[in-house]
Amino acid sequence: MRSLCRLFLYIMGAFIILVMAGGQPVQGHATIPEEITPLVKSKEDQKIAYLTFDDGPSTNTMDILDILDRYHVKATFFVKGNEEPYAKQCYKEMISRGHEIALHSYTHDYSIVYRSTESFFQDLNRLETMLEKEYGVKSRIVRIPGGSNNHLRHQVTTKPIINGILQQLSEKGYIYFDWNIDSTDGISPSISEQQIITSVKRGLKDQKHVNILLHDINSMKNTVKALPDIIENLKREGYTFDTIDETTPKIQFK
Repeated sequence: MRSLCRLFLYIMGAFIILVMAGGQPVQGHATIPEEITPLVKSKEDQKIAYLTFDDGPSTNTMDILDILDRYHVKATFFVKGNEEPYAKQCYKEMISRGHEIALHSYTHDYSIVYRSTESFFQDLNRLETMLEKEYGVKSRIVRIPGGSNNHLRHQVTTKPIINGILQQLSEKGYIYFDWNIDSTDGISPSISEQQIITSVKRGLKDQKHVNILLHDINSMKNTVKALPDIIENLKREGYTFDTIDETTPKIQFK
Protein backbone atom coordinates (compact mmCIF):
# COMPACT_ATOMS: atom_id res chain seq x y z
CA MET A 1 0.00 0.00 0.00
CA ARG A 2 2.81 2.42 0.86
CA SER A 3 4.41 1.76 -2.54
CA LEU A 4 1.11 2.44 -4.29
CA CYS A 5 0.84 5.75 -2.44
CA ARG A 6 4.28 6.74 -3.69
CA LEU A 7 3.27 5.83 -7.24
CA PHE A 8 0.12 7.95 -6.89
CA LEU A 9 2.15 10.93 -5.65
CA TYR A 10 4.54 10.58 -8.57
CA ILE A 11 1.69 10.52 -11.09
CA MET A 12 0.08 13.54 -9.47
CA GLY A 13 3.39 15.39 -9.54
CA ALA A 14 3.75 14.72 -13.25
CA PHE A 15 0.18 15.85 -13.82
CA ILE A 16 0.79 19.13 -11.99
CA ILE A 17 3.84 19.82 -14.14
CA LEU A 18 1.82 19.18 -17.30
CA VAL A 19 -0.96 21.55 -16.16
CA MET A 20 1.59 24.25 -15.35
CA ALA A 21 2.86 23.89 -18.90
CA GLY A 22 -0.59 24.66 -20.32
CA GLY A 23 -1.31 21.08 -21.27
CA GLN A 24 1.66 20.99 -23.67
CA PRO A 25 4.66 18.68 -23.37
CA VAL A 26 7.24 20.22 -21.02
CA GLN A 27 10.20 21.65 -22.91
CA GLY A 28 13.66 22.81 -21.95
CA HIS A 29 14.65 22.76 -18.29
CA ALA A 30 11.34 22.08 -16.61
CA THR A 31 12.04 20.23 -13.34
CA ILE A 32 10.11 17.87 -11.15
CA PRO A 33 9.29 19.37 -7.73
CA GLU A 34 11.89 18.51 -5.11
CA GLU A 35 9.38 16.52 -3.05
CA ILE A 36 8.66 14.25 -6.02
CA THR A 37 12.24 13.73 -7.22
CA PRO A 38 13.07 10.74 -4.96
CA LEU A 39 9.98 8.95 -6.27
CA VAL A 40 11.34 8.94 -9.81
CA LYS A 41 14.06 6.47 -8.91
CA SER A 42 12.86 2.93 -9.36
CA LYS A 43 13.01 0.54 -6.46
CA GLU A 44 15.59 -1.49 -8.31
CA ASP A 45 18.07 1.39 -8.10
CA GLN A 46 17.63 2.01 -4.38
CA LYS A 47 19.16 0.34 -1.37
CA ILE A 48 16.12 -0.83 0.57
CA ALA A 49 15.97 -2.73 3.84
CA TYR A 50 12.91 -4.70 4.87
CA LEU A 51 12.93 -5.47 8.58
CA THR A 52 10.71 -8.48 9.15
CA PHE A 53 9.71 -9.94 12.51
CA ASP A 54 8.33 -13.49 12.72
CA ASP A 55 6.22 -15.19 15.40
CA GLY A 56 4.77 -12.22 17.29
CA PRO A 57 3.09 -10.68 19.07
CA SER A 58 5.20 -11.32 22.15
CA THR A 59 6.09 -9.60 25.39
CA ASN A 60 8.89 -7.92 23.39
CA THR A 61 6.64 -6.39 20.75
CA MET A 62 6.07 -3.05 22.46
CA ASP A 63 9.81 -2.55 22.97
CA ILE A 64 10.41 -3.36 19.30
CA LEU A 65 7.71 -0.89 18.25
CA ASP A 66 9.17 1.83 20.47
CA ILE A 67 12.63 1.38 18.93
CA LEU A 68 11.18 1.50 15.41
CA ASP A 69 9.34 4.70 16.33
CA ARG A 70 12.53 6.24 17.70
CA TYR A 71 14.26 5.73 14.35
CA HIS A 72 11.17 6.50 12.21
CA VAL A 73 11.34 3.05 10.64
CA LYS A 74 8.45 0.85 9.53
CA ALA A 75 8.61 -2.94 9.58
CA THR A 76 6.65 -6.01 8.53
CA PHE A 77 5.35 -8.38 11.19
CA PHE A 78 4.61 -11.96 10.11
CA VAL A 79 2.27 -12.77 12.97
CA LYS A 80 0.82 -15.83 14.66
CA GLY A 81 -2.52 -16.15 16.37
CA ASN A 82 -2.30 -14.90 19.94
CA GLU A 83 -5.43 -14.24 21.99
CA GLU A 84 -3.68 -13.00 25.15
CA PRO A 85 -4.74 -9.50 26.28
CA TYR A 86 -1.23 -8.09 25.82
CA ALA A 87 -1.10 -9.53 22.28
CA LYS A 88 -4.41 -7.94 21.32
CA GLN A 89 -2.97 -4.56 22.25
CA CYS A 90 0.17 -5.32 20.25
CA TYR A 91 -1.80 -6.04 17.07
CA LYS A 92 -3.56 -2.69 17.51
CA GLU A 93 -0.27 -0.87 18.09
CA MET A 94 1.32 -2.42 14.99
CA ILE A 95 -1.57 -1.07 12.95
CA SER A 96 -1.82 2.37 14.56
CA ARG A 97 1.93 2.96 14.22
CA GLY A 98 1.87 2.25 10.50
CA HIS A 99 3.53 -1.16 10.29
CA GLU A 100 2.53 -4.01 8.00
CA ILE A 101 0.86 -7.09 9.40
CA ALA A 102 1.40 -10.19 7.25
CA LEU A 103 0.55 -13.86 7.63
CA HIS A 104 2.72 -16.53 9.26
CA SER A 105 0.40 -19.16 10.75
CA TYR A 106 -2.10 -19.35 13.57
CA THR A 107 -0.45 -22.08 15.62
CA HIS A 108 3.12 -22.31 14.26
CA ASP A 109 2.85 -25.96 15.26
CA TYR A 110 4.63 -27.96 12.56
CA SER A 111 2.67 -31.09 13.43
CA ILE A 112 -0.51 -29.19 12.52
CA VAL A 113 0.69 -26.79 9.83
CA TYR A 114 2.58 -29.41 7.82
CA ARG A 115 0.30 -32.39 8.43
CA SER A 116 -1.16 -31.84 4.97
CA THR A 117 -1.76 -29.10 2.44
CA GLU A 118 -5.34 -28.85 3.66
CA SER A 119 -4.22 -28.54 7.28
CA PHE A 120 -1.85 -25.70 6.36
CA PHE A 121 -4.61 -23.65 4.78
CA GLN A 122 -7.05 -24.38 7.60
CA ASP A 123 -4.49 -22.97 10.02
CA LEU A 124 -3.72 -20.00 7.78
CA ASN A 125 -7.41 -19.23 7.24
CA ARG A 126 -7.95 -19.30 11.00
CA LEU A 127 -5.34 -16.57 11.33
CA GLU A 128 -6.86 -14.58 8.47
CA THR A 129 -10.32 -14.78 10.03
CA MET A 130 -9.07 -13.56 13.40
CA LEU A 131 -7.10 -10.65 11.93
CA GLU A 132 -9.94 -9.47 9.73
CA LYS A 133 -12.70 -9.92 12.32
CA GLU A 134 -10.89 -8.37 15.28
CA TYR A 135 -8.52 -5.87 13.64
CA GLY A 136 -9.78 -5.23 10.12
CA VAL A 137 -6.56 -6.59 8.62
CA LYS A 138 -6.55 -8.37 5.27
CA SER A 139 -3.25 -9.52 3.82
CA ARG A 140 -2.11 -11.77 0.99
CA ILE A 141 1.53 -11.66 2.09
CA VAL A 142 2.74 -14.91 3.67
CA ARG A 143 5.88 -16.35 5.19
CA ILE A 144 5.44 -20.02 5.92
CA PRO A 145 6.92 -21.31 9.21
CA GLY A 146 10.60 -22.11 8.75
CA GLY A 147 10.61 -20.58 5.27
CA SER A 148 9.91 -22.30 1.97
CA ASN A 149 13.11 -24.36 2.14
CA ASN A 150 12.73 -25.63 5.69
CA HIS A 151 14.01 -29.05 6.74
CA LEU A 152 10.68 -30.73 6.02
CA ARG A 153 11.07 -29.94 2.33
CA HIS A 154 14.06 -32.27 2.30
CA GLN A 155 12.23 -35.24 3.77
CA VAL A 156 10.54 -37.79 1.55
CA THR A 157 7.20 -37.79 3.38
CA THR A 158 6.78 -34.02 3.72
CA LYS A 159 8.40 -32.68 0.53
CA PRO A 160 5.18 -33.12 -1.51
CA ILE A 161 3.22 -31.30 1.20
CA ILE A 162 5.53 -28.27 1.19
CA ASN A 163 5.60 -28.20 -2.62
CA GLY A 164 1.80 -28.41 -2.68
CA ILE A 165 1.52 -25.55 -0.20
CA LEU A 166 3.78 -23.30 -2.29
CA GLN A 167 1.88 -24.12 -5.47
CA GLN A 168 -1.51 -23.46 -3.90
CA LEU A 169 -0.36 -20.22 -2.30
CA SER A 170 0.32 -18.92 -5.79
CA GLU A 171 -2.90 -20.33 -7.21
CA LYS A 172 -4.95 -18.78 -4.42
CA GLY A 173 -3.42 -15.33 -4.94
CA TYR A 174 -1.01 -15.18 -2.02
CA ILE A 175 2.60 -14.03 -2.31
CA TYR A 176 5.11 -15.77 -0.08
CA PHE A 177 8.37 -14.22 1.05
CA ASP A 178 11.51 -15.76 2.45
CA TRP A 179 14.60 -13.72 3.38
CA ASN A 180 18.14 -13.08 2.16
CA ILE A 181 19.66 -12.14 5.52
CA ASP A 182 19.23 -14.35 8.58
CA SER A 183 20.05 -12.46 11.76
CA THR A 184 20.41 -15.91 13.44
CA ASP A 185 18.41 -14.68 16.43
CA GLY A 186 15.95 -17.52 15.98
CA ILE A 187 18.52 -20.25 16.61
CA SER A 188 18.43 -19.90 20.37
CA PRO A 189 17.81 -17.28 23.09
CA SER A 190 21.51 -17.69 23.92
CA ILE A 191 22.56 -16.10 20.61
CA SER A 192 24.31 -12.92 21.68
CA GLU A 193 23.34 -9.38 20.79
CA GLN A 194 26.69 -8.94 19.02
CA GLN A 195 26.26 -12.09 16.94
CA ILE A 196 22.88 -10.86 15.73
CA ILE A 197 24.36 -7.49 14.76
CA THR A 198 27.33 -9.12 13.03
CA SER A 199 25.16 -11.58 11.09
CA VAL A 200 23.13 -8.73 9.61
CA LYS A 201 26.24 -6.68 8.75
CA ARG A 202 27.84 -9.61 6.93
CA GLY A 203 24.70 -10.23 4.94
CA LEU A 204 24.65 -6.74 3.48
CA LYS A 205 27.59 -7.26 1.14
CA ASP A 206 26.72 -6.48 -2.49
CA GLN A 207 22.97 -6.48 -1.84
CA LYS A 208 20.64 -3.59 -2.66
CA HIS A 209 17.42 -5.15 -1.40
CA VAL A 210 17.77 -6.86 1.96
CA ASN A 211 14.96 -8.80 3.58
CA ILE A 212 16.13 -9.35 7.14
CA LEU A 213 14.78 -12.19 9.26
CA LEU A 214 14.28 -11.25 12.91
CA HIS A 215 12.04 -12.74 15.58
CA ASP A 216 9.43 -11.35 17.93
CA ILE A 217 9.44 -14.08 20.58
CA ASN A 218 9.18 -13.81 24.37
CA SER A 219 12.58 -15.38 25.02
CA MET A 220 14.48 -13.48 22.31
CA LYS A 221 15.53 -10.47 24.42
CA ASN A 222 18.77 -10.00 22.50
CA THR A 223 16.85 -9.17 19.32
CA VAL A 224 15.50 -6.09 21.07
CA LYS A 225 18.97 -5.15 22.32
CA ALA A 226 20.51 -5.56 18.85
CA LEU A 227 17.83 -3.68 16.93
CA PRO A 228 19.14 -0.09 17.40
CA ASP A 229 22.61 -1.06 16.14
CA ILE A 230 21.10 -2.93 13.19
CA ILE A 231 19.05 0.11 12.16
CA GLU A 232 21.91 2.57 12.66
CA ASN A 233 24.28 0.46 10.56
CA LEU A 234 21.73 0.12 7.77
CA LYS A 235 21.31 3.89 7.70
CA ARG A 236 25.09 4.41 7.61
CA GLU A 237 25.25 2.03 4.65
CA GLY A 238 22.70 4.15 2.77
CA TYR A 239 19.60 1.97 3.09
CA THR A 240 16.10 3.32 3.28
CA PHE A 241 13.36 1.25 4.93
CA ASP A 242 10.12 -0.09 3.57
CA THR A 243 7.43 -2.61 4.40
CA ILE A 244 6.53 -5.61 2.28
CA ASP A 245 3.51 -5.42 -0.01
CA GLU A 246 2.39 -6.80 -3.38
CA THR A 247 4.85 -4.56 -5.26
CA THR A 248 7.92 -5.62 -3.28
CA PRO A 249 10.51 -7.60 -5.27
CA LYS A 250 10.02 -11.21 -4.24
CA ILE A 251 12.68 -13.06 -2.31
CA GLN A 252 11.99 -16.77 -2.41
CA PHE A 253 14.26 -19.73 -1.81
CA LYS A 254 14.80 -22.00 -4.79
